[in-house]
Amino acid sequence: MSGGAASRKDRIGRLLPAPLAAIVILLVALILLTPVLLSSGQPAPGILTQADLIVDRVPGSNVTHFYVRGVGTTIRYSELTIEWAANFSWSTVFPSSPLNWSLGANASEVLTLLFGTTANPVALNVSALYQVPGSTTLYIGELAFDVSGGGNSATDLLSTVTSTPGLAGPAPVALSSLPLTIPLVNVGAPP
Repeated sequence: MSGGAASRKDRIGRLLPAPLAAIVILLVALILLTPVLLSSGQPAPGILTQADLIVDRVPGSNVTHFYVRGVGTTIRYSELTIEWAANFSWSTVFPSSPLNWSLGANASEVLTLLFGTTANPVALNVSALYQVPGSTTLYIGELAFDVSGGGNSATDLLSTVTSTPGLAGPAPVALSSLPLTIPLVNVGAPP
């Protein structure tokens, strides 16, 4: 390194020592991020408002539990709905026969929704409506689930199929590996 470059570096180091530079960078970052970190309102639709369907069933139980909630733990949805149908033949594709949907659970202005059933197989039609001033987003999913083996052992499998474009039904999952989280599809503003 030449003498001129070294002396410039020494002068900069004396004027702005490394610890001081780190503090300045941290303060600038905090000033820029404080409005985001301290926001008390609901966020705009996006990654924090993503709605998930969580499937859980304890080995040895005959009840499958379904939860709809947001990725963010304090996301309040304007409307959460779970409709369900049973009495159809299980297949590797979503049931094509007309399903007789019944309301399983519905709530407004809530963080989460729970539905449990002993039906096997069972189909769900799930929706989560998220609204903030100036923006509305709807998350949906239509899925069918089957527990092979009756749900009485840890080796039983939960199989999933879906009819919702953009939603991938996971491969069969051992009950001992549950709960299973399935992100619902964001279809934007409802019609």
